[in-house]
Amino acid sequence: MKRIHKLILSSLVSVLLLLAVSVYGQVHKYFTPGSVWGVTTIRIHPGMDQAYLEYLDTQLKKESDISIKNGFMKSYKILRGQDDDSGWNMLILREYDSFASLEKNEEKADEVLRQATGIDDQKGMQGYMDRSKIRDVMGTKFMREVILK
Repeated sequence: MKRIHKLILSSLVSVLLLLAVSVYGQVHKYFTPGSVWGVTTIRIHPGMDQAYLEYLDTQLKKESDISIKNGFMKSYKILRGQDDDSGWNMLILREYDSFASLEKNEEKADEVLRQATGIDDQKGMQGYMDRSKIRDVMGTKFMREVILK
């Protein structure tokens, strides 16, 4: 009787393992998971394009280049829309290796940027308030890139 129970149990475990392997294969059947992108939607206030582009070309570019140099970020892109009627007219994209590296490096990246730029919490808050006069941050979403096979 014990032998039959062991046989049934081992058969059940084998079937479950086979099902788990087939489910895993189906999840990544059509794509390979890629980089993680932070996507920030921005609404630039009317007539403030030059002021915001100046900020992007100086402070944001400097911080992004430091993050890339130190391995906290892979790349970044800025996309400007021509249609000013929608809720947002600019995307700021930041590419990271993975969610794990993004979370792991968050505090270290903040410290490196603080030292390199000399911007402390008070200056950072003041800069954010100044930029709020020329643009609105509509939201930020982190998304995984899907590389089709």
